[in-house]
Amino acid sequence: MRRLLLALVCLAACAAFAVALRGAEPAADPGPNGAGGPGPSSPAFLVFPVTSDEKGLGDQVRLMLRAKARRLGAVVYDSSSVAEALAGETVCLETPPERLAQLARDRFAADVAVVGHVAGAGPYEIRLRVVYPGRPPETRTAEKVFACAHHQVIPLEVAKAVYEIFGIPIPPDPWRELRGDPDIQRRWQEEPNLVRNSGFEQANAAGDGPADWQPVEKEMAWTANPDGPGKVLMYRMSAATAGAYGLDFYSDYIPIEPGAVYRFSCRYKTLGPTVKIFLKGYRPFEAKDGRPPQRRETYRRQVHPSGEPGEWHTVEADFVPSATRPEHAPTFLRVDLYAYWPAGVGYWDDVVLKKVRDALPGPPPAPTDAEPLNTESLPEAKEMP
Repeated sequence: MRRLLLALVCLAACAAFAVALRGAEPAADPGPNGAGGPGPSSPAFLVFPVTSDEKGLGDQVRLMLRAKARRLGAVVYDSSSVAEALAGETVCLETPPERLAQLARDRFAADVAVVGHVAGAGPYEIRLRVVYPGRPPETRTAEKVFACAHHQVIPLEVAKAVYEIFGIPIPPDPWRELRGDPDIQRRWQEEPNLVRNSGFEQANAAGDGPADWQPVEKEMAWTANPDGPGKVLMYRMSAATAGAYGLDFYSDYIPIEPGAVYRFSCRYKTLGPTVKIFLKGYRPFEAKDGRPPQRRETYRRQVHPSGEPGEWHTVEADFVPSATRPEHAPTFLRVDLYAYWPAGVGYWDDVVLKKVRDALPGPPPAPTDAEPLNTESLPEAKEMP
């Protein structure tokens, strides 16, 4: 029943997508300069550059806008094609709406175009200008402004903005429904923890780190909890590391059931670094084209903790490990405890993963909580944030 409801929501969104743009002239081509194109059922969505006070954040917001529009069924333009078609012309929030509409209509044949700016360095104000080109005098514009206290809130607000841009009602949140399911809550209390040595208490064979996790590396320590009993994993991250790749710490592979609902939680304390958790799904692949058998990453779920520094917090997340193609559905999962800029000390403890609902009959559903990964071009799995 839940899968049917999700499917109906998606169908309704796609239908609303086409209706919302029916008043605009259909695009003749998804590529620059009007060469070929989508019909009214697959609108062409153009994101001009998004600038920002914080380096790189505008580019991230631009990617979020494109990704959400694509997942709703739109045809989107990649950044390199947009830059090539603009031919060096600077486009920003101060560009007159009439010029934005002209560019979107004449060079891209787009149905909708967006330009924006992200102000501040936390909290943030995101300002978007939306242009529906049409043919003069049918051009319409709209302004979207929203505030985000933290980085973690930005993807949620961007997703809402895309729904509003296309006049689509924001669908119900299936994860919120899970939170109120008494059977889910019962299983969360009663099911066994699938993470071995979840509290880092047992030593590995060498005695220099926790068992069932990767070896402790430079700028990490397996040490006594400074605020209570037992052991914790501590990061002592330098500025050089924080400004480059950061630090991550992986669990061993955990067998999972594709399409089942899992709940994750862990405790953390940061004295500076930004912390995230990546829940990475893997599937074994047979030897092919001279490559040996290997596990490849086919699923990834990001968890964004929030909370005041200097205190212990608990973060929870529900997710369904799945893939766009059933033959790529993950059968193993690793927990990646990740931290990056700014430099400083952070602690991890009490990592929990439980299956709280079995997979429904039939093939696993397509991902709804994470972007699918392209397994066709993946080399041997590399552990990267």
